[in-house]
Amino acid sequence: MAEFAKNAGLPIVYLADRPPNFPGYLDSNDEPRFIAVNRDLPAYAQAFFIAGEVAFCAQQRRCNSIALDRPWKWAMLDAAPEELRDKLLAIDAEYRAQCFMLLFSTGDEFRAFIKADPKRLWSDAFTSNIVGYQLSKLWAKIWLRNFCRKLVFVAFPSS
Repeated sequence: MAEFAKNAGLPIVYLADRPPNFPGYLDSNDEPRFIAVNRDLPAYAQAFFIAGEVAFCAQQRRCNSIALDRPWKWAMLDAAPEELRDKLLAIDAEYRAQCFMLLFSTGDEFRAFIKADPKRLWSDAFTSNIVGYQLSKLWAKIWLRNFCRKLVFVAFPSS
């Protein structure tokens, strides 16, 4: 996973003597330069943290994912209320991180990751459907609002 992050332009810096509940952090510059990871975490937790940060950076760069794969979805995400946008971005980042774990981690890391929390494998099975449904619902709401607004202007023109 460290090699994958390095290829994505985010080399890994390992931190020593950190508490076990501190996984690490992403460089806070506008354009992140590195990912700092707690050396004391298990290998699968380190790999998942790295995958999550790379997923976050990919999201910030507007790279498509399985759930956010069309321009209209990105446009609806921009128009969504902040609470819904944050929720959908969190769901998408988790799903991207799991896909990165599946594709780029070692087999032992992925098996340990799934063994640590087996529900994770199934929790994101319908992520693309959930995101698509929420964005379609938002699209219909915006379209209906704009249609009704035009109808009101036609029916009741101002003098």
